[in-house]
Amino acid sequence: MDVVALLPRHLLTHLTRVLGSGHTLTAPADWVELRTTVQRRPVDVVVADPALDGHVQTSELAEIRELFPSLPIVLYTTLSAAAMQGVIQMARYGIEHVVLARFDDEPQRFLELLEAVPGHVLGGRMLRALHDPIAGLPVPISRAIEQLFRAPGRFHGAQDLAEASGTTVRGLYRHMAAVGMPSVRALVVSARLVRTYGYLRDPGRSVKEIAARVGYTRPWLLTKQMREYTGFVPSEVRTALSPDEFIALLATRVRTEQLNEEVG
Repeated sequence: MDVVALLPRHLLTHLTRVLGSGHTLTAPADWVELRTTVQRRPVDVVVADPALDGHVQTSELAEIRELFPSLPIVLYTTLSAAAMQGVIQMARYGIEHVVLARFDDEPQRFLELLEAVPGHVLGGRMLRALHDPIAGLPVPISRAIEQLFRAPGRFHGAQDLAEASGTTVRGLYRHMAAVGMPSVRALVVSARLVRTYGYLRDPGRSVKEIAARVGYTRPWLLTKQMREYTGFVPSEVRTALSPDEFIALLATRVRTEQLNEEVG
């Protein structure tokens, strides 16, 4: 998980401990650098204090929200009148994740929140649509599939999913076939397309940038696979298919696709 955080020093220190060595943390110097960082490279979560210097400053966060509505923003702040004013202002932009220092930032609880928010609502819907077959898998494999939908750009095929599961590729295929999901490719592609559907809400991102964020080294392959799995190119799919229709289509594909394992 790639976290960008603009926080006062004591909150940044605590967040660093919370994330540990398993995640990447970037700390821009100011609001301008925060926005530049978000625009220039993939980011999973933004963590910011709306009352960073004791004064409410929400215009930059509001602008990031408008440009990149799929990007999760977590407000991490202390309990003060200024901070609560900032939280109320940001709630108008749909920012709902708020962590109060010394109240809500117990490390394990805080980490669970941060790891959950990049998964996006659609990823959760997809996992629920595949609940029955996933429930039949060994727990390490089902957890690896959850990781896949949280961070699809980090999985490039069966080898990556097998390593995350702590099993062999052959063992992974055997377990997947036993629950009616014989194609790991279909699972990996669907995770990328689910995240793509969410990113297409962002007017500040091109299809080329989205392709890189979800794991494609060749942007044209995103267009090809979106059409293969849904019948529509990325620029069309959000208006052509509702979220429920989109998830239903992909879930059916995962259950029915046979072995053809080149992801790209």
